[in-house]
Amino acid sequence: MTGSISKPRKSDSAYERLRSAIIRAELEPGSLIEERDMMERLDIGRTPLREALQRLAHEDLVMAVPQRGYFVSATSAADFFQLSEFRDHSEVLAIRSAAVRITNQQLERLKSLIDEAREGVAARIMDQDWHLAIDERLHKLVAEASGNRYLAQALNRLYALSVRSLYVARVPVTLLFEELENFSAIYEALAAHDADRAEQAMRNHLDIPTVQAVQIPARKGTHKAAANAGKKSVDMP
Repeated sequence: MTGSISKPRKSDSAYERLRSAIIRAELEPGSLIEERDMMERLDIGRTPLREALQRLAHEDLVMAVPQRGYFVSATSAADFFQLSEFRDHSEVLAIRSAAVRITNQQLERLKSLIDEAREGVAARIMDQDWHLAIDERLHKLVAEASGNRYLAQALNRLYALSVRSLYVARVPVTLLFEELENFSAIYEALAAHDADRAEQAMRNHLDIPTVQAVQIPARKGTHKAAANAGKKSVDMP
């Protein structure tokens, strides 16, 4: 008798779809999430929707306001800098830990992911969501390989908030056409269990101009300021 594949819980599906919409700024910062409209849009009931919203609230992507409902969390240029600074340090800690603790199975998964990325680049996939998904899977795998579940949870939250800042500021997300060399360097350093090489490879991948970010005032025109402080902007080749 063959085993059946369990269907994802409705709250999990709602969480993923809402998270994606918030990260990509399809739901704008500060906007109210209308429960009835969202239930129809996601084709779910109130209970799974609220479970999804509670998870998103724990990740600071939405904010619960008593008697009013859930709102998409606001963001600013100052948030962008602080997120980038915190995420940089956290990603470095994760990859240095992963260099020591990564398993052969995790290395195989990382290699398969990079092979998938190479095939997609060779096929000239231009879907930005595909590029972003590959990048997020790489960071999740490195975080998992760190062996620290609290660090992995924090990085999942930081990744979502950081990418949302780019979308809100309309900064083009870096595409894999420019990242395969960095991905390979990350894999090779982890396979060699070389923490110093792994750290440098991750820093090269993140490549955030922190000095520019420090100089940006947190006042009017924050979207434009965040764009100037953003991760390297790469146009489609």
